[in-house]
Amino acid sequence: MSSQPVKTSFPRTRLSQLAARSGGIGRDQAVESAMQSVESLRGEGDETIARFAAEIETIVNGARGGRLAADQMQTILQYSDQIVTLAGTFDYESLAKVMRSLCDVTDGMLGAGLQDFAPIAVHVQSMRLVVPGGTALSPEQVETVLAELAKVLAHYNFGSIAGNSPAAGEDESFAGIG
Repeated sequence: MSSQPVKTSFPRTRLSQLAARSGGIGRDQAVESAMQSVESLRGEGDETIARFAAEIETIVNGARGGRLAADQMQTILQYSDQIVTLAGTFDYESLAKVMRSLCDVTDGMLGAGLQDFAPIAVHVQSMRLVVPGGTALSPEQVETVLAELAKVLAHYNFGSIAGNSPAAGEDESFAGIG
């Protein structure tokens, strides 16, 4: 090995010059621009939420003999999950909580092989209370609705993936995900 220092030289190319130049937009400006882009989609998002909510209501209202088939519950679960995503995107916290609870009860019903539509119907009625464009509920009213929905989950012994405590047999590291 040589004890002589090695001199490294980098050729000046167009790419290296462009990379070395400052430019672009600042972080704050990029975040603000992104927020404006998301906000510009709010109307379309609200329409999509309303359409998905109507699809869920149609399925529940069409239940025969107070029962929902597994494929109907799976469809409700898919629409509910999409509404959770949209509610989170557009900061509809109450709607997101109601819809996560609907996902929990629907998934619990599917997992237990139950077909009773009543717990799902209660959640769908609650969804209608907090969907965008409806009458705004006070924070106390929202908490009352959520507390009642939690009672439905407790009655059926379904754990909430959105809750703070893990469901039976669930790894605690996954508690609160959702």
